[in-house]
Formats: sequence, structure tokens, C-alpha cells
Amino acid sequence: MQPSPALPAWANQLRERYLAGEASVFLVHGNTRDVQPWADPDGTLRYVPLRVFLERTFARTKEVVVYYNLAEGLEFVDAVQKQRFLRAVNNVRTLSVRETVTELPRTPSAVLPLLEDLVTAESHNAAVIIDYVETVAPNADLAFMSDADKANLVTLMRLGSDPGLQAGNSVVVMITEQLADVSRRLVASANLATVEVPLPDEAARAAFLAVQDRRDVKCELTDEQLGKVSAGLSLMQVRGLLRTARQSGETITFRTVNRRKKAIIEQECNGLVEFVDPGHSFADVGGNETIKATLTRVADAIKAGKRSAVPMGAIFVGPMGTGKTFVAEAFAASSGLTCLKFKNFREKWVGSTEGNLERILTVVDGLGYALLIIDEADRSLSAGGEGDGGTSSRVIARLKEFMSDTRHRGRVLIVMMTNRPDKLDTDLKRPGRFDLKIPFFFPESGAERTAIGKAIAKRAALTIEGEADWSAFGDRTGGYSAAEIEAVVLAAANVASAEDRATITQADIDRALADVVPSRDTRMLDYMELLAVFEASSRHMLPARFAEITTEQVQDRLDDLRLRLGGRAG
Repeated sequence: MQPSPALPAWANQLRERYLAGEASVFLVHGNTRDVQPWADPDGTLRYVPLRVFLERTFARTKEVVVYYNLAEGLEFVDAVQKQRFLRAVNNVRTLSVRETVTELPRTPSAVLPLLEDLVTAESHNAAVIIDYVETVAPNADLAFMSDADKANLVTLMRLGSDPGLQAGNSVVVMITEQLADVSRRLVASANLATVEVPLPDEAARAAFLAVQDRRDVKCELTDEQLGKVSAGLSLMQVRGLLRTARQSGETITFRTVNRRKKAIIEQECNGLVEFVDPGHSFADVGGNETIKATLTRVADAIKAGKRSAVPMGAIFVGPMGTGKTFVAEAFAASSGLTCLKFKNFREKWVGSTEGNLERILTVVDGLGYALLIIDEADRSLSAGGEGDGGTSSRVIARLKEFMSDTRHRGRVLIVMMTNRPDKLDTDLKRPGRFDLKIPFFFPESGAERTAIGKAIAKRAALTIEGEADWSAFGDRTGGYSAAEIEAVVLAAANVASAEDRATITQADIDRALADVVPSRDTRMLDYMELLAVFEASSRHMLPARFAEITTEQVQDRLDDLRLRLGGRAG
């Protein structure tokens, strides 16, 4: 006989807040389509859908338990419950001289008044479960809502403040996956309490695996290893992993779990994130020695579990082509964190962008140890103009809230990259959210440019004839970015390839150097460099030419360049 499971933390939170009289209306969100642990009277441990879990839990203490969603209408566990519901509702309607009901309606405008009659009568002891509440009270602009939709919203909003419900024993639980999909007015109701169902932690996954039928499932992982590597998956997805292995006959390994997890999470996020599996480390990064040393210390602290030594977030700032993305991916490989990269999560529909961000953050949080890369952050976090209805401010506010949660320190690290940090929200960039701001610059010396060129050639597996004059290469690429140095090396390879040669000669490199034109937008590059100087969190990371510059001098030079650049600096 399995021991009875403890009440899930989210359910215990709901129970305590209800018993304390804090609220009688709850909005449950998050991992709501997963299964929950339930012990039968004989002690058998089962995993049941959230609806079944709530119905069985409330049936212990409530006389009437009713479930509703827009597709199926009102439903009950049995006919007795249905008769109790009709009797309770009609008693209220008879006393208030209103028409009684004999048939159950389906539409929200007809159903919600009945549910209101049920739970707002002090004499009743009922539980109402409204599933997919975003279909009843969607996050829409009032100007575009019908009168019926507005009436539904009003009914749900006034439930929490109804004296009868507050004084009685009834409870209302509304269910959604994403809070952002539900009317903001309803979510913000003072008498409504939100409860999040999180993705299962390692202990929950281990308990689930312990009772799964794994006959005919080949697995080279221990339960402990499988429990760890499946971080970020729901219990339903873990079950699907086992069933897929049984049907295909494939052995479950670290690689198969990670491959399957990648596919599941990318599908779950609807293409909002991309899994990054870096094929390079800091050994493949030429130059940037100070930056590599700084990030290596952070990576070592993560692997050693020294959470206090890990920043909450990091911003990589500097001109384009300085290798910010490449270094971030190398850091991901060195730290061992699961690496995801933001894709375009913005949509034109009301609430969709916020919902997409919430879905991403839920996945990142559930992964346990993750690195989230936000490239071109100045564009990703803003609409690129005004008139977005406050979406950008809500996105930034949610990101601030997530990054201020100290539980994430050493476990979830957000790395933003931008060449225009001046366009980011100032409060978002403060220490405590982004403790580490690393400036990137064009390579300062011929030796550094040579190191970058050699690293690029090695990474591209290029064979260079004899001993190329790399010192001359470094001298001749003064003012080039790392991206432009890469363009030179690859152009030399193209010259050799066009002549059907596998080996690159010095002449190929010379032709490429003569052909590739570096960026000539020097004013904008100077502006971006000064922004990187201004944002740097540590003076020792600045090149020698900026080591003694004062904040006032930086600001004066930035002001001068803004005037020269005009609207381009806006």
C-alpha cells in the first residue's frame, strides 16, 4: 500500500487561505493541465487530472460540487449532485420571486447567474469550478466586448465581494493556464486570490516515477538521474516520455531525454524560445581575456553551488560584431546551464505578448538550472514605438518581478545583449537584477586580432599553407570588429574554394584583406563604445584608453555625439 501523498503545496496554500477567510474566490493558473497525486480509500496512489482532484477534494466537505466550462456546460459527479444543485438554486429564486429552472443552460450569460445564486446564499455549502475561465472573461478591451461579455465579467468580479459568499461556506475556483489570457480587471480584483500550480520539482517527479509501470521500457538512467534530467517537464510529459520509449523500443538515455525535452518545450512555447546547444567553449573564443576570466569565475561558482557569488543577471553591452552572442553561448557550455534564447514573443493581440512571456518564464523556472539569452534586448523588450497599449511596460514589469526573486539566484541566469543600453528601462538595469554589466569593444591590439583570426580559422577547420604571417594580419586589421575579422578569414577560404584548393595561402588572405570593407559608420560605433563604457559595472573590464575617463567626461562625449548623430541616436 502506498502512503497517502501530502497535499500539493499549491492546494495546501489554497486551503489555508480559504480557511483563514482571506478569500472565497480563487484563480488557479500555471501547470493546470497536468495530473495531481490522489490516494484512494484503500491507499492506492493515483495521478488524476486537476478537475478530478478538485472535485474529489471538495466532495469531502461540500454538499454540492459543480463543474463548468464553455464547451461542456454544467457537469456533476452524479445525478444526486445535479438534483441538489437545482434544488438549492430554485429555493433562492423562489424566495426572490424569479423564474425557476428545470433544464441546465450552457451559455455563460445563463449559467453564471445560477452559480451566483448557489454560492452567495449563506445557507449553501457549495464548490464551483469554472474551467478555461479565459473563454468566459478574456483579456479584451472593453470597447470591443459585447454587452453579454461585459455582464459575465461583472458577475465574476462581484462574486469575491459578495457578503453572502464571504460569510458562508462556499468557494469558487476558476482555472486557466495563463493569467495574461484572463481579463486584467478580474485578475486585479481585490477579493480574488491567485494560486499558481508550478511545474513538478525533482521530488514530485521522483514520486511519480516510482509508481509508473515501466515494464518493457529500456532505460540506462537511475530514477534519481531521470528525475533530474527531466526538469522542466510536466508529469504528463514524463509519462509520454516513458510511453514513447515503450512503443519505439528506444533506450532512454541522457541524450534521448534531452532531445525529447527540447522538442516538447519548444512546442510548448509555440516557437517562442530556441534551445541552444553550444558547440564551442571559451577555448574557441579569441581575445576577450578579461571577459572570459570574469565569466569563468561565474561558471565555476554555478557548478560549485556558490549561489551568492552568481549574479542575478548580466548585460553584454557594446557595438555590433564584438562577439557578444558567441561569448554568451560559450558561457552556457562552460556553466552547464540549459541554454534557451528568446525568439520573437510579441504579438498584436491584447494580452498575447504578456502571455507569451509568462509561458517562457514558467518553462525557464521549471528547468531548474537555465540560462536565458535575450539578444537585441532594446528591441525585444519594446514595441519599437509608442502606442502599444502599455504592453512594453507590463513586459518589463514582469521581467523585473521575475529577476527580483532571490530564489532564482545561482539557478536561473538571464543574459541580455544590446548595443543600445540607453534604450533599456533604467530600473531594469540596476544592481540586484543585472549585477554584472560587461562591456565589449573591438579588439584593441594586433595580438588580440591575431588571436581572433586564429580561433576563427581553427573553428572553421581551415588549413592554412605554411606559416601565415599572422602578425601582419593583426596589424592590417586595425579597427576591425571580430565579425569583420571573421569575414576576412572566410573570404580567404572562399577564394581558395573557388580555385578548388583545400589549403589557404597567404595570397588568399591578402586578397581577402584588400576586398573586405570594414564598417565606416565611425560616429555610431564611437557612440556605442561610450555607452558600453558608461554601463560597465567594473572599471577593470575597460580598455586602457578608457581606464581613467570620468563619468562626466563620458556624458559630455555622449552628448556631443548625440548632436552629431541627430535622430539616429534617439
